[in-house]
Amino acid sequence: MALSANNLVRVSYLGLVRNVIGCREEEVEVAPGITVGELLARLIEKHGDPFRASVFRSAKELRATTLICVNDCDIAQLQGFETRLERGENLSVVVGVYPPEGG
Repeated sequence: MALSANNLVRVSYLGLVRNVIGCREEEVEVAPGITVGELLARLIEKHGDPFRASVFRSAKELRATTLICVNDCDIAQLQGFETRLERGENLSVVVGVYPPEGG
């Protein structure tokens, strides 16, 4: 099946991940109904180990400081990595950096 410009998902990178991959935002052409997990796998292929290491703790576990949102809704409140994406939706990848605690 051929993809068209109508099958774009906008991906925004915020926090540490933006610095690591040097990208603020991009549009990714996807098949209709792609899952968040499938799109994240494509982003790992595209951006490599720096992306993977900053976002994931293990193959299917996000780092504690990572938040993935679809249209501003945390995927944990949806269907997690199985959340399906439709054309025109927005995926945000946010990796926070917290200062060390101390006095």
